[in-house]
Amino acid sequence: MYIDQKDKTPSSRAEKIFILILSGLFLFMMCMEMISDYEPRKLSMLLFILFWVPLLFLHEFGHALMAKFCGWEVKRTVIGFGSVMHTTRLFGAPMEIRMVPLEGFVSIAPLNMSWVRVKHALIYFAGPGIELLVFFAIMVFLGTDQIFAHHDNYAQIALQSLAFAALAGAIINLIPIGIQTESGNSPNDGLGILLCLTSSKLDYELWIQENQKS
Repeated sequence: MYIDQKDKTPSSRAEKIFILILSGLFLFMMCMEMISDYEPRKLSMLLFILFWVPLLFLHEFGHALMAKFCGWEVKRTVIGFGSVMHTTRLFGAPMEIRMVPLEGFVSIAPLNMSWVRVKHALIYFAGPGIELLVFFAIMVFLGTDQIFAHHDNYAQIALQSLAFAALAGAIINLIPIGIQTESGNSPNDGLGILLCLTSSKLDYELWIQENQKS
């Protein structure tokens, strides 16, 4: 959240080809591993990785949705890093799809200071929170005795892979650490929640001002 990054120009044809070749080689090697002594449960490894990208979209959508619910302004959403591949809009604000969709952020701003700490913490939590919701929804659908069971049913393998990819994403984002960006050190979701709820009033106001700079 509140991350300012230098924009890159749209990716060149050579950059796109390079990324596609690397991605293709990675998927090829993974497929060869699955083909060797193939069994359906081996698909879970590939599905876990493939589900990561749509879950990243869902994660950032959760942040933006909670910001709108709290009456805050969504200024910008970025999916991935590297050169810009495509631009669109989310909640009326610019949204960028970048070359390597492995991380993202939503830039937001408070429109009023009522319950600002609680709202800010909720916005931070909404990303991993929506992933936890996916995990628990699938666990309820499959049943607690089936979510960890080994199966050869492709639909069940896909649901399990989606559930555990969502759970892994939520846990990773809730571990409180700082993230180094081009604008300096920024908190991840877990650290952001702690800072919102535990910083002194002066420190919090300075942090808000610093992270809203353009």
